[in-house]
Amino acid sequence: MNSTKKEKPDYLNFGKYAMGGAGYSMTNMIVLTYLTFFCTDIFGISSLTVAGLMLVTKVIDAVTDPVMGFIADHTRSKKGRYRPYLIYGSPVLGVLIYLLFSAPQLSAAMKVVFIYVVYISYSLAFTVVGIPFTSLVPVLAKDSTERTMVVSWKNVMIQVGRLFITSFALPIVEVFGGGAVGWGRFGALVGVIITLCFWCVAWGLKPYDTIDMAIDKPKVDLRKEVYLIAKNKPLLMLMLAFGTDMIANSTLLAVNMYYFKYVLNRVDLVPITSIALTVTGVLSNLAIPYLTKKAGKKRLYWWGSLLSILPLAILQIKPVVPGSALLVLITLFGLISTVPSALAWAMLPDCVDYAEYITGVNGNGVVSSTFSFMNKLCGAVGSFLASYLLGIFGFVANQEQTETVLFVIVCLRFAVPILGYIASLISMHFYELTDERNLEIRRALEERAGGKENGYA
Repeated sequence: MNSTKKEKPDYLNFGKYAMGGAGYSMTNMIVLTYLTFFCTDIFGISSLTVAGLMLVTKVIDAVTDPVMGFIADHTRSKKGRYRPYLIYGSPVLGVLIYLLFSAPQLSAAMKVVFIYVVYISYSLAFTVVGIPFTSLVPVLAKDSTERTMVVSWKNVMIQVGRLFITSFALPIVEVFGGGAVGWGRFGALVGVIITLCFWCVAWGLKPYDTIDMAIDKPKVDLRKEVYLIAKNKPLLMLMLAFGTDMIANSTLLAVNMYYFKYVLNRVDLVPITSIALTVTGVLSNLAIPYLTKKAGKKRLYWWGSLLSILPLAILQIKPVVPGSALLVLITLFGLISTVPSALAWAMLPDCVDYAEYITGVNGNGVVSSTFSFMNKLCGAVGSFLASYLLGIFGFVANQEQTETVLFVIVCLRFAVPILGYIASLISMHFYELTDERNLEIRRALEERAGGKENGYA
């Protein structure tokens, strides 16, 4: 019997997979939270240059993400279909994170060349590692309940990775020497940690990600591969909803340091508010499996997006409030906004099943890569908006800002995220996969597979 078939949930390997959430989160959060600030205030690059950087890399991702998903789906090796990319790609990704925050002494022109080359390389490496990682959920867990559990555990570890980056980065940078030296050493530390996290995933998924090399490689039907996306309305609606949420969060993160430094003059509050966000994020993720049983994924996602608007609206109207009030509002936002962010990844495997149901092709990598591209594209849109608008309205690093710049920072921190959440509400309204429908599709796939060992050959 194939070792991947287990009647009971494999909690130990669920936990090993969840460790990858910390690595994925740290890889993403260090760039979303600090790269714009690092480039302008530490490395000495203009915010408009950073905006161009974000735009160029996403054009490249538009090609490389779907290609990587296709390659991963059709990989055949003794180490499996997806695991080789985690094993060999994560050390390269770790080195590039170090280089991204190394700030070498270069001329102004060479700084731009350096950051472009390293960031594009980082983006490619993140694609090579991140897409196989997200593609492994349907491989590890077969039914919707188990998948929600796996993704919830992963998202708890995502919050742990977020905590490390957002709460401890600045203190650790200071301990490591501060300035460019401190950031370089911190980047090296993050590179080591994320490598170990993804190796843990590769270790835990060894019994699951297997290839029978004796079986002939199946023929590739490119038409069906395209249909996996083009005819998958639930996936398209989920991508739009999560994408607009991602624009909201990435814009918020990109200007977070500017908000605390220039609007509030309270950089000391950054670690405190980050810890509050992480604690509430962990609590929300632990509650999601219970809440989805009560309300269903679609309804829970919709209400999470709606209620996330409330604390943002209050702070848009009154951006300068006492520290205690700010902490309460940000904590409330973290408690609520974590729900749709986490649910999107739990809903993605259901879209994979739907794609197989309508096309007959199991395309974990293609579907996951398309979703990953939307994730990175919208994250870059948020970062681009922040950098571009700050630049054209006259932001100058490490100086007192004009009233116009301060107003732009506030709007980017609160008003733009509100618009993102409103857009996600509209998209999720048209998402068709209820929990009942998911169960019907899963049963149909099992019957189609001939009923062998619960339908999984």
